Amino acid sequence: MKRLHGCAALLLALGMACAPARAALVADTGTPANAVGAGWAFNSEHSYAGRFSVLSDLAINRIEGYFSTDAGEVKVSLFGSSADGEGGFVPGSMLQSASFATGAGALAWRGVAGLNWAVSKGSYWIVFNASYGNASQASMPGGFASPLDGYALMQAGQWYDAAGLGLGQGLRVDTTAAAVPEPGSMALFGLGLGLIGIWTRRRA
Repeated sequence: MKRLHGCAALLLALGMACAPARAALVADTGTPANAVGAGWAFNSEHSYAGRFSVLSDLAINRIEGYFSTDAGEVKVSLFGSSADGEGGFVPGSMLQSASFATGAGALAWRGVAGLNWAVSKGSYWIVFNASYGNASQASMPGGFASPLDGYALMQAGQWYDAAGLGLGQGLRVDTTAAAVPEPGSMALFGLGLGLIGIWTRRRA
């Protein structure tokens, strides 16, 4: 009987195991083709935003943009859906943010990881801004392979629709879906429950 109970407990534990969480890029523009100087100046006077959508509950783990850098800091923020209605170009309220220090560097994918920012189904904006001064040579080039849902540019504290400006910032948003039980695990779970039921009846 003890052996039966132990076996049932093991099967129950195995059945409760979930499939490993799977990473997925919910936004991936591809690497922009333009070179430094062919894009938009990336400094403290400009904030660049790209909109993307998610279809289910996810956790954002990594956000990357494609740009050259100067000495300073880049802030990466997650904003809610458009403040000016569906299809608008003004990002909603800021939900999360993270910053990282930079030195002078050539064009590359740069960003923040280990975020674990929970999001539900809907549309969101990723906003990049830098602490670099106006003399900075940093840029965020266009020439993307796969466009985002929308683009916005902030200058002098005001947002502008950048969808027709050739902004085309490179963006990658890497997420992890919530772990879910696999069919095989569910079968083991059911078998474990059945064996425990048999063990309980025999003890009665």
